[in-house]
Amino acid sequence: MGDDRRGPARRRLLAVSIPLGVIAAAAVVGNALAPTLVVNHPLLLLALNTTTRHLVLTSTSVDFVPYLLVGLGRRLLEDPFLFLLGRWYGDDAIAWVDAKVGGGRLLAFVQRNFHWVGWLLVAVVPGGVVCVLAGASRMRTAVFLVLNVGGTVATILALRRFGDVFAGPVDATVTFVGDNVVVLTGLSIFLTGLFVLRRRRRRSPGVAGRDAPR
Repeated sequence: MGDDRRGPARRRLLAVSIPLGVIAAAAVVGNALAPTLVVNHPLLLLALNTTTRHLVLTSTSVDFVPYLLVGLGRRLLEDPFLFLLGRWYGDDAIAWVDAKVGGGRLLAFVQRNFHWVGWLLVAVVPGGVVCVLAGASRMRTAVFLVLNVGGTVATILALRRFGDVFAGPVDATVTFVGDNVVVLTGLSIFLTGLFVLRRRRRRSPGVAGRDAPR
């Protein structure tokens, strides 16, 4: 009987962990190859990783519609999976997030007060931790989606406007990257690899057992 229950639970965990793993891997590739991509394939860079930095640097080289659609799609891509992770696994998912990214007292404080500030956090800073907390707090799915999409659209439009206002410095930065693309790409690959390696080494045996919610 226990095996019968574990089967659906395992499938449910795989339904969120596999997409999140693929998305995370794409983000790592985007970071590593960012100097080359921002010069030669800026839209592909947005498809892989839409950090604030990437959104600003591509704001003058990508047309508005694809910029908005790809940027919005990529920024929203992982949020529903993280929301479901929190909804399905509750405190276990929050403990998993704490083990992965830290947070300690701040995370505990936000968790305790999420019913007051959750809507604002989802709209303004809908990162991974916030999405998991939203799911764990049982925020209504429709409310989460409206706040998440609306806030993300506003953020992307603001960054696009920022890039327009500071088009000169943005273009100068991209030109500098293009002039030194081989060196900067090599350095970016090295630093990204070092970051990934350090994160793996930081995982202690005690945390390894909490690599995923159960």
